[in-house]
Amino acid sequence: MSENCFAEFSADETCFVSNKLVDELIQKALDHPKKKYRYCLHQKAEDTLHEMVIVTTREDMKYPDKHMETTESNIILRGKLLVVLFGESGAMQEAFILDPEDMFYYRCKKDQYHMTIPLTDVAVYIEIKEGPFDEKSNTFPAWAPDRNNEDEVRAFNKEVAEKAMVLVRKTSRSRNDSAESGNSK
Repeated sequence: MSENCFAEFSADETCFVSNKLVDELIQKALDHPKKKYRYCLHQKAEDTLHEMVIVTTREDMKYPDKHMETTESNIILRGKLLVVLFGESGAMQEAFILDPEDMFYYRCKKDQYHMTIPLTDVAVYIEIKEGPFDEKSNTFPAWAPDRNNEDEVRAFNKEVAEKAMVLVRKTSRSRNDSAESGNSK
């Protein structure tokens, strides 16, 4: 396996993800200064399909982005992950929680600003999207803070998480109300 910063590429085309591997990746994330780690199940950035096991921690600085040319799917394996979808101006459109015991999968459409924030000390998920990887394929919003300003990004993460959790609770209540009204008929 070749190593790259906080990412590692598989040397084999046939890959397996075990609990033991996930435990090892969690340790690598905890040991890494950025407090995250990515295990790529594809062999190189130029591959046309990217499947990655991503470990993120509460200390990982998260940032919204969108992809103009590809969708993105996430499957949560461990922990809980807050997912926030934004409009072009930065207004939150939707927020929900990925949890292996409940809603464990989501697919984000093309051209949709989105952001993930771990709600547990560690969250592990699989991300799938089309390749090849190109730094220009990620579009970062002008309404978010400077990605290089750690203090601003941390404050932004905290603010987004707080506002998004209010939205999650409202959405959950309205879904429960709808389910209850449907059951009374």
